[in-house]
Amino acid sequence: MSVVLVGMSHHTAPVEVRERHTLRGEDYADHSEQLLSGQALEEVVILATCNRTELVAIAPEPEAGVAHLRAFLRDGIGDGSLRPEHCYERRGSDAVEHVIRVAGSLDSMVLGEAQILGQVKQAYRAAVDARSIGPILQRLFQRAFRAAKRMRSQTGLGSSSISVARVGVQLASEVFESFEDKRILLIGAGEMAESALHGLQDAGASSVVVLNRSLDRAQSLASQIGGVAAPLDRLSDELEMADIALASIQVVEPIVSAAELKRVVPGRHGRPLLIIDLGLPRNVAADVNRLANVYLYDLDDLEGVAERGMEARRASVAPAEAIVAAEVEQFERWRARLGVTPTIKDLVERVESLARAEAQRRASGGSTELEVALERATASIVAKLLHRPLERLRAEAEEGGGAYYAEAVRDLFGLDGNPTEESEE
Repeated sequence: MSVVLVGMSHHTAPVEVRERHTLRGEDYADHSEQLLSGQALEEVVILATCNRTELVAIAPEPEAGVAHLRAFLRDGIGDGSLRPEHCYERRGSDAVEHVIRVAGSLDSMVLGEAQILGQVKQAYRAAVDARSIGPILQRLFQRAFRAAKRMRSQTGLGSSSISVARVGVQLASEVFESFEDKRILLIGAGEMAESALHGLQDAGASSVVVLNRSLDRAQSLASQIGGVAAPLDRLSDELEMADIALASIQVVEPIVSAAELKRVVPGRHGRPLLIIDLGLPRNVAADVNRLANVYLYDLDDLEGVAERGMEARRASVAPAEAIVAAEVEQFERWRARLGVTPTIKDLVERVESLARAEAQRRASGGSTELEVALERATASIVAKLLHRPLERLRAEAEEGGGAYYAEAVRDLFGLDGNPTEESEE
């Protein structure tokens, strides 16, 4: 069994490709079932965020598993247009390391991004609900959560509430000297919008309007900054009045088109409009940039802004990578021992069964106290007798020789058949 991974992220694919390979929450169970329907995979977790879509799995045959994941990313989630250079593959320890680095935000567009761990946990819970995760990936993701927690508490990665949304706010602050006299429009009221709102609040924004499909959610978010909430059908009116718009709402197609904005541009009287699209799929059509005095930035555009603010956190990378390496080693040692666990279990059961049967024969017709004493004695002898062989077997497994020793043990003790017990003397 091997851990395998196929995915795409901001490192390999532009936003227009990533948005064609996004996953809606309601599709998770169905996609998981399809992935596990053949013989190629034993377990699977699907991780989908604004900057990545990754399929993590356990495969009896690594190459067959990778091929299955690649085909599903291309045709099951995507539209069949995925090119090889837009995705990456990981196997074995490399896949384990990648999962842990992602959870710890070492692979994020924004180094130390606060939201990524929550997104990885959501993917884990979705896999549990879909019953697509088993003991190996459960152990891996628990290791990843542990590593991420250590990184945030033991290195400087947890020193600030940095996120993609806050990078968007940083970009807006570079365009406008002050937010004090600016009307800011938040389209969406989810986690990304909330992060943006806190960034705006820290930057001194005072006039904020939140639009959302759920007015209650919009009101709850707007109240945190003394802002105004409105239903999503007010979008055109609010775009006419806004100076800055940050969009992060779940959509299938863009909700802001060039045609719609063209209708409101005359009412803006030449005032510039800065739009920061934080959504994936994108909330705003790309051709909006062609309109006069409208400036659109998407997730890919934020990468350069994030890079400029990364220097202060680079010192945290080395100790964080050391934590990753330690957690990978611990996981791989556990997984190696897992390979000999059935042999250990069978050997213990075989020897205990023989010892118990002999103890019962010897105590036959005797007192209850004698039976108990013999059972305790035989259990103690079995434990002492097997202690060193089992420790050696586990140690050899960690060094890569577990399969050879396990085969020898199974042959010597007849664990794969039904050997006849030695005849009574």
